[in-house]
Amino acid sequence: MKQWFKTMALAGSALALTGLALPAWADDDSLRIKNKIEEDFQYRDHVGLSKATTLGQSDLDKDFTPSGGMFDAVKIHAILRASYDATFQLNSGHFGNDAGGAISFNQNGIGAANQLPGSRTDAGPVAWGQGLNLRTLTDGLGTAGPGGPVVTFAPPGQHYVNTNFNMAGNPNQGLALLSGYSGEDRGIDMGVPVRPCDVDHRGCIKGYMDKNAQELAAPEFNKRLDFLREFYVDGSIPVGSNTLDLRLGRQQLVWGRTDLFRVLDVVNPIDYSRNNIYDENSDIRIPMGMLRADYRMGARGPFDDINVQGLWEFENFRPDDLGQAGSTNNPLQAADFFRGMKNCWDNGCTVNNFGAGGNLATNFAPGEIGIRTANIPHGLSHSTYGGKVEGELGGVGFSVNALSTYSQLPSLRGGIVSNDPFNSAAAPAIYPGVIAFDIAFPRVNLYGGSLDFNIEPIDTAIRIETAYTQGEEFANTARSRLFSESDVARYVIGADRNTFIRFLNPNRAFLFSAQMFGTHLMNYELHESPTGRYGMPDWQDNWVATLLIKAWYAHDTISPQLLAAHDFMARANTIEPSVDWQPSNLWRIKIGANMKFGAYKNAFDNDVGATPFAGMPGAAPTIAGGSSPPVALSAGQLAGLLPLGTFRTGILGMAHNESQLFASVALRF
Repeated sequence: MKQWFKTMALAGSALALTGLALPAWADDDSLRIKNKIEEDFQYRDHVGLSKATTLGQSDLDKDFTPSGGMFDAVKIHAILRASYDATFQLNSGHFGNDAGGAISFNQNGIGAANQLPGSRTDAGPVAWGQGLNLRTLTDGLGTAGPGGPVVTFAPPGQHYVNTNFNMAGNPNQGLALLSGYSGEDRGIDMGVPVRPCDVDHRGCIKGYMDKNAQELAAPEFNKRLDFLREFYVDGSIPVGSNTLDLRLGRQQLVWGRTDLFRVLDVVNPIDYSRNNIYDENSDIRIPMGMLRADYRMGARGPFDDINVQGLWEFENFRPDDLGQAGSTNNPLQAADFFRGMKNCWDNGCTVNNFGAGGNLATNFAPGEIGIRTANIPHGLSHSTYGGKVEGELGGVGFSVNALSTYSQLPSLRGGIVSNDPFNSAAAPAIYPGVIAFDIAFPRVNLYGGSLDFNIEPIDTAIRIETAYTQGEEFANTARSRLFSESDVARYVIGADRNTFIRFLNPNRAFLFSAQMFGTHLMNYELHESPTGRYGMPDWQDNWVATLLIKAWYAHDTISPQLLAAHDFMARANTIEPSVDWQPSNLWRIKIGANMKFGAYKNAFDNDVGATPFAGMPGAAPTIAGGSSPPVALSAGQLAGLLPLGTFRTGILGMAHNESQLFASVALRF
């Protein structure tokens, strides 16, 4: 809030200075207002109603014609937007105040041959809080007894409670399984609080994923004043035969022309909580306060057109909105995992298939595993800046881009001080390989460019974008802090062609638009061992193809289309047929379905095989003199979909069980 007031103060100062620069203003009475009211409904498989949003939006533009001074044109632009999603009331059992409930885990078990009297080692359900307590391990905490390491379990009808795992403050209610819609496998699983943060504060991450019920249902009314979606001032200054265009205020800056996925278009963060990746980018970009300058030189030398652009983003950094555990959209289930891990750190938790070699549900006390905090860049010293040169040469449009910003996606950085779950007397320390993290958003530098041209013999427009980023961070179970940096090369090749299909429509061409996105990790690390695969769960190389086919009928008032996407490495697919009908200039009606299918559940090392604690069964014994040998990191002994297999499964595959029907009605006036 304070930062936004600073932003408005800066904008006001600029307006005042502009006013001083203009001897006189001429109001040309050109106020333009465009309004939209939209009702949007979605019905999701396994869940029911997943969206019931009423949205209102007004676009306002006002032109001024100065009669002197440095500007020859000035415009003020604003977009006001407000929405309310009734899903949190109409389907509160899945997404609102009543979401979640009591949970139990189907642990793998270690078999009857290993059972002790009164033990809970069999495969089957174990309730939240009833897992193995690591601090009840006896007989030397891994020292071999007559039949191997001896473990004491809770007697029937009882459960161990770790120190400070207070079931009264962290009860078995309002929880959902992290495995959620993906279904349990033999890997780890955990409980996730899924009610709004004003109803259940467990696992809420301050300043990042901590929305209350009102902010979930009416997201524009928040501390960042997002109901003021855009607000900026444009001014044009003649510079000889050239023009300097300035834009100051909250705005969207578009650097690319891709759909669904982004390569260059990364200046503004994205709100994936609205509809995952499936809304128009113009609707889900998060406008930011920035100063943009475009120096337009027109035709110059060999160039048919040449322009230079610079930008400085002064509003406080905002990451992509990935939703929140309990919200209607949660790409990659990242928000679920984060909230579950934050609850582990703050209040303790039960993790399924962790103890006894990845076979038993296990209790952890606060401060042993989980997410401690989110460190979000703040202040002008952490601002975004960059620029590009764009133009046209010989019929080929081009741009050369550079940007210094912060990763809009979070990184989990291990290597923080935590407690030893095997030894309550041990002082807090940094234990390599422990799944205890801070969330970070590292600074990244992007260098890229684009080309646009037509291939006349086949009447096809070609679009190419490339970007090379430095400083991105990725999960890596081969490193002691469980992450590492890698430079990343991304690219997309797109082709657009209007093609007649005479037997379907003899009078109007169909639009075919295809894209192939590619990603390559430059500093990739993946190891194969006799026990499994470990390192970076992301694919070193991956490709996603998209295809849009769009047609028009009835004087362009009815437009059916088909959108499809395929993730080659994850083998996951999405297909979205829809029909858009505009019976008049005022009304627009759209119906369709979004269907996911194909392979999913790509498993990967979950780090349970690491043995970072001296008292942990399987860990190397303490040597004479009190020092310990190097920690044994995971070698891929245990794997599952959660949490790191999600990176291999991808955003398409992780939505495998989120097929849905949708319908919207919009009135524009």
